[in-house]
Amino acid sequence: MKFGTFFFFLFLFFSISFCELPLTQKQTIDTLLQIYGLNLINGDYCGSPQYFVCGFENTTITEISLSGNEINKTIFPDGAIGNFDSLTIVKLSNSNISNAFFNEFQTTKTFQFNNCFIPKFPTFFSYVETLYMNDVFFNGNINYSSFSAINTFTLTYSSGDLMTDYQLINDSPLFFAVSYIKIVLNNIIDFQYPIQKIEIYLGKYFNYSDNFGEMNFTDGPILINDLYYNKPIKITNVIGQSPILNFVNVQFSLPNNSYMDFTSHLVSSLIFINCSGLTNSNDDLMIKIGNLKNLAITNSKLKKIPPFSFYKNLTWLDISRNNIIDQIPELYEPSYASETITINLSGNKISGELNQNHCYHFLNISNNQLTGKLPMCFICQLNDPQLRYRINGNNFENYISNSESNFPNCSGISFSEDPLIEIGAYNSIVHGTNLGWNSLYYSIPGQIFSYPKGLSFSIDIPNKALRIYDLKDVFPIDKAIVNFAIPNINVTVYFKFSEPRVIAISVFSYYNLGYLFLINGFGFPTQNSTSSRVSVKFDNFNCVPSVAVGTIIECFLNKSQLAEKIYTVSITNEQTGKTGISQYKFERVYPYVYAYNSPSKTGGVVTLFGSYGSNFTNVNIIIGKGKCEIININSTVITCNIAGIDSIGPSPANFTLSINQVNWNANSFFVYYEDNICPGTPECSGNGICFGGFCACTNGYSGIKCNQIFTGDIEVKKNDTLIEMIKNGYSFGFSIKDIRETDFNGKIVRQHNFTSWTLTPDSTIMKWTYVNKFENSIISYTVEQITGTPKNYTFAGEQFTLQPGSLKLTANISNWEYLGSLNTLQLQIHSSVKAQQENECEQKSDIQTNGDGISLNYITIQKDKNVFSGRFIDKVVSDGRPTFSKVSISEQTEDSITVSISLPYCKECLIDPDFSVMINPNPILNPCDNDQPSKLKWIIPVSVILGLLGLFAVFVLVFFLARDHIYISKKGGIILLKKQKKTPTINE
Repeated sequence: MKFGTFFFFLFLFFSISFCELPLTQKQTIDTLLQIYGLNLINGDYCGSPQYFVCGFENTTITEISLSGNEINKTIFPDGAIGNFDSLTIVKLSNSNISNAFFNEFQTTKTFQFNNCFIPKFPTFFSYVETLYMNDVFFNGNINYSSFSAINTFTLTYSSGDLMTDYQLINDSPLFFAVSYIKIVLNNIIDFQYPIQKIEIYLGKYFNYSDNFGEMNFTDGPILINDLYYNKPIKITNVIGQSPILNFVNVQFSLPNNSYMDFTSHLVSSLIFINCSGLTNSNDDLMIKIGNLKNLAITNSKLKKIPPFSFYKNLTWLDISRNNIIDQIPELYEPSYASETITINLSGNKISGELNQNHCYHFLNISNNQLTGKLPMCFICQLNDPQLRYRINGNNFENYISNSESNFPNCSGISFSEDPLIEIGAYNSIVHGTNLGWNSLYYSIPGQIFSYPKGLSFSIDIPNKALRIYDLKDVFPIDKAIVNFAIPNINVTVYFKFSEPRVIAISVFSYYNLGYLFLINGFGFPTQNSTSSRVSVKFDNFNCVPSVAVGTIIECFLNKSQLAEKIYTVSITNEQTGKTGISQYKFERVYPYVYAYNSPSKTGGVVTLFGSYGSNFTNVNIIIGKGKCEIININSTVITCNIAGIDSIGPSPANFTLSINQVNWNANSFFVYYEDNICPGTPECSGNGICFGGFCACTNGYSGIKCNQIFTGDIEVKKNDTLIEMIKNGYSFGFSIKDIRETDFNGKIVRQHNFTSWTLTPDSTIMKWTYVNKFENSIISYTVEQITGTPKNYTFAGEQFTLQPGSLKLTANISNWEYLGSLNTLQLQIHSSVKAQQENECEQKSDIQTNGDGISLNYITIQKDKNVFSGRFIDKVVSDGRPTFSKVSISEQTEDSITVSISLPYCKECLIDPDFSVMINPNPILNPCDNDQPSKLKWIIPVSVILGLLGLFAVFVLVFFLARDHIYISKKGGIILLKKQKKTPTINE
């Protein structure tokens, strides 16, 4: 017990010794009490909170509130305020304050000065958050930067005589934090920064010449109140971009026939209160409102109701308490809620009678001179005191103003149709008559349902339409009883249900088993349900629902290879018995790759272009026998690091991409990039110069190896399937034979033969376009004959020039819809040669090919001295990016050969083989030829370059005259021949 008493007194001692104000603060308080003539209660420094508020444990002062002599202002001593190191609020009244005062405080957040004197306005408040100044006298001007760091700033005066002729100087403050300004001003500036709210009161010394158009705001409302100026103001350009603009007590002085124009402003609400000068000599309102939505002109001496064209696009118009002597305006019957308007016409001298159209808007017509009978829509709502307030003060025949009972009988409330309910949506509307204005008066009695209690209704169009809020736990029901509390009438409404309606469909790969579809829409079952409540089909494929609730269905379609096409989606809601039909175009779902950049055979960075989704938690890439280590990945590009060719096995290598256990595979897909050498032994057969793997032929030579001769003209013939180049009795033809879609194992799953084309020549007769449609795909190609001057072309970053007499073929295949997610295409190009007339001495065709073991490089068909040569680049531009494309022989006969070009998955592809007809200077001996000239006296140059654009094949027959000399140029006068590769090239 003794120890307990000891510790109690010890605790009391420390409390008394340490929980009290510091001596300097006590001494400062004593000084302030003496100067302001105040006394403490019982000598307790913390016992007089009306003067001094102490902080926690009474160890410091946090708030000071002092009021001096109102006539002879009390001088607040310098150096006093700095002794309070935790002071947050200072309130001073009737005081003289030196400018040194504002340099002493460190922690004060709020200042409130009333009827005080300051030698000049402080330059900057660095720590202050709130500054209230009322009836504060100071000399000089105010810099904008002085209060720009304050969150809330007010400078007001109870009388214009208490203020001086100060100006607000826009010194473009560097730091800005103010969000609310309330200030009496003698001039207007561009406030420059977004301010949440600003109230400007025109001072006694306001500068008439100031242009309100210089003000610029982007955020909150603006109030302009002529408090002390009380003179006309000429406004030629109205305030900037504030959404709400409010003028109070302003006397406008508009030039003759001039408008205040708001048509180019962002103002949405414009308010005039107790203003004048808004009309011209004919009492017409001189305001252009533009896209304004809300307009109020009250107590502003208007004499006319503006014409309907003026306010027809407004949602709210208030012209109450004016001097309007006019007829009640005619209003229209709205078809949609957006066409209704709220109009306040109260407190005028408006006469006339109300009609049914006035029922469809929110109208306040109190205290006017209206007569006649109230329409029934008003009669049915007279028990509503709010309605009576809006119509009192008139002389209606069937309603005595300000009466509270004995109203005429309501003829009834009815629904004119059964509403169509779209479950999950909020657009179900029921139309009727005398439905009222107030949504609070509609309910469904609880006895109809044990759970839930009822539906919700709201006004859509007054007295015409109610909006029904679909509480998903209520529907489907076939009817309900609606209770209108005013005038206490029950009305039965019967429901019809709409078919399910699809808004959007998203699809995701579900492992490698099929696809998960997420369907958003309306009219679906109202509770989480299984397939017994809803059925979903894509054409004839069942999509098994796992979730179906109101606006969402999630279902699984168990088919791993789903064709790209437009599907008919049918959704049946078993609750309502309704089936909705919509169309959905299914396209390949990630992951897939359409192009890549590869490193050299020593290994390095691989860049893969494709579609990869957004979740990359589990990603694996296998190329051949090696793993490509991920460096970076986003939704469209993957970079990874692969070892050299010795680690992955032979090219082209198989490829597997796995993202979150969903696989994408491609056979013979990947090859390394490798440098190229020019063909021929020696290079270019000694008849040209090698440029980066291309032969630039000289001395009249041409061809793959510069070992044929090239010149002259040809005859071009065309029909709906074939283009022929004819020379010296032989016809060399080329055509796009067919296009094939193959599955992952190379099996042909679909083939389209080009048996006929629709041919359309252009006006120049130098260009022909062929069109062929296959399902939803459009296949077209254009043949262009180059005339006059050489013409430049670019393919995959390479430029080439076609000389006059050349033929260029550009083909386009668009919107190809694949039957499976791993399928690709093969384009078949057929080339042949035949004699124009039978000849028993005709030499057999000599067909030769050359390749690098991976892909075919070129073919030649020789007939006598004539050589038909085709070059193939094993590169395709897939969706704008170059990537590997394998070329191989598909079919071969004595006089023809068909080449197959394999394409990766792409929506738009470009390939570039080319063909030419030339002369072999060392032909195979023909025993029937008795005229073997000692030297060639003719040469046949023809070159056709074919560009395939969209799955595009490009044939180009380029011919030009070679004379005694030729200069080397990659863009003209030189044939750039196909590379002979060590290994295929992959370039971007």
